[in-house]
Amino acid sequence: MSLYELGVIIDPEVPPEDETAALERLEGIINEAGGEVFEKDAWGRRQLAYPIRKKNYGVYHFWKVNVGGEVLEKLNFEMRTNDAVMRSLILNMDRELRRKRKMDAKQEARAAKKAAKAAAAVVTADVED
Repeated sequence: MSLYELGVIIDPEVPPEDETAALERLEGIINEAGGEVFEKDAWGRRQLAYPIRKKNYGVYHFWKVNVGGEVLEKLNFEMRTNDAVMRSLILNMDRELRRKRKMDAKQEARAAKKAAKAAAAVVTADVED
């Protein structure tokens, strides 16, 4: 099982019962596959960066999910066919975390190289005096 982040933008004109039903359906798909939703973050109604379906606002929900990759197809299908969902995105956080660690290691190596170069310059200046 991998760690994924699921982002969903719900239509703000949908009744709250339909919004809850859509989110429960997504959670049901995840639970049926043996996965778990271990963090839910509801941002609420926010202005969109650009209009979607002639709407300027959406209700944002972000979940961190631990689930197998075979469920992603079912989740994507459900989100595409549900009228309440305006946009959705699934990120593989394992891949993103590996990429972040790699970039952090590169930055640390650059900083160490820069510090070593500065220290060598100081030693060289002391030797010349």
